Amino acid sequence: MLRKLLVASAALVLTTAAAQASLIDNGITYTLTEAATSNPLIDQFTLGISGINGSKDTEGGRYGVQSLAFTQPTNFSAATSPSGFTYQSGGLNANGCDGKGNFLCFSANTTPAGPALSADSMLSYTFGLTLSSGTFAGYVPDFKINWVGTKKHYNLVSLPLTPTAGGSVPVPEPGSLALLGTALVGLGLAVRRRHMG
Repeated sequence: MLRKLLVASAALVLTTAAAQASLIDNGITYTLTEAATSNPLIDQFTLGISGINGSKDTEGGRYGVQSLAFTQPTNFSAATSPSGFTYQSGGLNANGCDGKGNFLCFSANTTPAGPALSADSMLSYTFGLTLSSGTFAGYVPDFKINWVGTKKHYNLVSLPLTPTAGGSVPVPEPGSLALLGTALVGLGLAVRRRHMG
């Protein structure tokens, strides 16, 4: 019992789950996950997309993503692109990255040409952002995406996609630390009894 309590307590305290938020547009769910790195000026973001060409996808016939864009965080310095994409400064219109505005844009190196993705397909794109100073706390990017498929450009999403907090590894709450401490003391007493008995 004490070992189970210790394992559960340690998992609760040591889990550094990333912050995430989701939005749904035309039956597609977009989830942005933010994970801190050992450098407080660099965070890693993963955009997960699900429900593609599924029963709730009001447009269907999607082959893939042509480009993605996010507003830049304060003190933005650099970006690393998702695999298969190239970073460009500026926003996104129906023709792709347009080089305008306070955005960072990722353009696919090869435009998807079909066939359509299978029903309820999922895609995931990971990219890194670097700041010159400060933290990612309060970063609420407006998000844009340009799909490729049987409909010309689809509806260009332009909505805020809000991760909760970022910029540092989450600090355990006092209650979690107390629970871990209690479990460790209990385990220590159990071990002591075994050695004495």
